[in-house]
Amino acid sequence: MKDSILVSITTLNGSKQYTITQLIKKFIFFIIIFGVLLFIATFFFIKYLNGVIEEKNLELNKKNSDIKKIVLQREILKYKIKKLENNITFLEKNITSLEDMIKLKEKVLSEVNDRIEDIERIIQFEAPKNIKINQRLDLAKLDLVDKKFVLHNIPNGYPIKYIGISSSFGWRKHPILNKREYHTGIDLRAKMNTVVRATADGIVEFAKYHKRSGYGKLLIIDHNFGFKTMFGHLNKIVVKQGDFVKKGQIVAYTGNTGLSSGPHLHYEIRYIGVVLNPLVFMKWSLRNYNYIFKKEKKIKWQSLIKAIQWQKKLIQQQ
Repeated sequence: MKDSILVSITTLNGSKQYTITQLIKKFIFFIIIFGVLLFIATFFFIKYLNGVIEEKNLELNKKNSDIKKIVLQREILKYKIKKLENNITFLEKNITSLEDMIKLKEKVLSEVNDRIEDIERIIQFEAPKNIKINQRLDLAKLDLVDKKFVLHNIPNGYPIKYIGISSSFGWRKHPILNKREYHTGIDLRAKMNTVVRATADGIVEFAKYHKRSGYGKLLIIDHNFGFKTMFGHLNKIVVKQGDFVKKGQIVAYTGNTGLSSGPHLHYEIRYIGVVLNPLVFMKWSLRNYNYIFKKEKKIKWQSLIKAIQWQKKLIQQQ
């Protein structure tokens, strides 16, 4: 054929002849068939992959949705738990407060009952049966004479005219020794030779210069029921050891003796050897008679008041 190349292929079965044009046509035909098959296979493969991916995406979205729900539920639970914890804390505080209130009421009621029974025994009074507590309380009240008797026997009020405090009761830095120490009294500001008065009836135990304490001229008055008052850094003492002094009586004049940085009065109150805060006793008076019982807890007031009432009764009988 014109413009064709003849190719002869000889085998055991014989010879075959082909032209280049025919080979090219068959080659192109097979390529087209292969391409079509490959396209169809690729199409179905891609479709399969898309289906798998879509299925995975649906599963992933479902998982994400479940995770979001779980996270949301967890946040809701955390909020509820926190709210419950706050409620529990609030209830615990209320319970504690109520328990403390109940204990306080029980203590007060017990003390009131004890006090009433003590007074009833003192006055040999037999309370009627089934009498209400508020009716018995009227019988337990101290009258004005009783209160004045107590205030004459236990230190109270100011020993000098009050113009201020230069050093309080408790831990402090000593103004002269420059070291930390426990201040067992209170330093009251005062000019030189300010009048010092006894704060309760008593006996003078000590009235002279005291070298070892640093108090200079020192006055100690021994009062009833275990109380003592001490007056330090005095300029002049006008009573002597063994003298009986009455509440309000002039006993000394302020000064600057001993370890002192200037004129003032060092004032102490002790009860059976225990130092007490004098400021509480200085503020105590007939007007605020119950003040001391709330502020000073180192003293068994119930027993002490009972002893004072016994003494008052003995004095009246004599």
